[in-house]
Amino acid sequence: MNRGDLAYSALDDRELPTDGWPEVVLMGRSNSGKSSLLNALLNRKTARVSAHPGHTRRIHFYQVKQWYLVDLPGFGYAVGDLADKERFSRAVDRYLKTRQTIVGGILIQDVRRNPEAEELMLRDWAQDRGVPLLVAANKADKLSKTAAGERLDALGVQYRVPVVLVSARTKSGLASIRDTLSGLGLGGL
Repeated sequence: MNRGDLAYSALDDRELPTDGWPEVVLMGRSNSGKSSLLNALLNRKTARVSAHPGHTRRIHFYQVKQWYLVDLPGFGYAVGDLADKERFSRAVDRYLKTRQTIVGGILIQDVRRNPEAEELMLRDWAQDRGVPLLVAANKADKLSKTAAGERLDALGVQYRVPVVLVSARTKSGLASIRDTLSGLGLGGL
C-alpha cells in the first residue's frame, strides 16, 4: 500500500480499523476544501474533489506510514436525502465520541468565514477529549496578504487554539501542518 492510499471506508463500527494505529481527524464544512487540502498534504490525488461540496459520505481512513489521516464527511451542505445525511451524521458523532485512537485533529475552515456553532463544537470536543487541535484556515490564496493576516488574527481570537493560514491550491502553509503532525510523534507525512 502506498502512502495516502484509502485503507478503510466506514459508516458503522464493524468497518472501522482494528489495528490500533493512531488517527488524525480532518474535520470541517463541506465547502472548506477538505478533500483538496488532504490531497495537497499527501502530495497526490487520492480524495475525490468535486465542484459541488458534500460528496464525502463515509469516514475515510488514509494510511500514512503506521497511522491514519481520517477524512470525516463535512457538515453543512451535503448531497443526498435526509435519511442518508442523518445516518452519516450519527456515524461521525459516534466515531468522535468513542474512538480511542484519535491523537489529533485538523479543523479546516474557509479563512473568509467566521466559525459557526459546528466549528466551535468541534473545538470544544477536542478540548474536552484532550485532543490537540489545529485550525487550518484554508483558501488563503483568495485574499490579499494583509487581509489574510487580519483573518488569521481574528480566527485566533475566536478559536483560542493554533490557527495557520493555508492554501490547498498553492500549497502554502502545508509545512506548518506537517510540523504539527510530526510533533504528535507520528513520523510526519
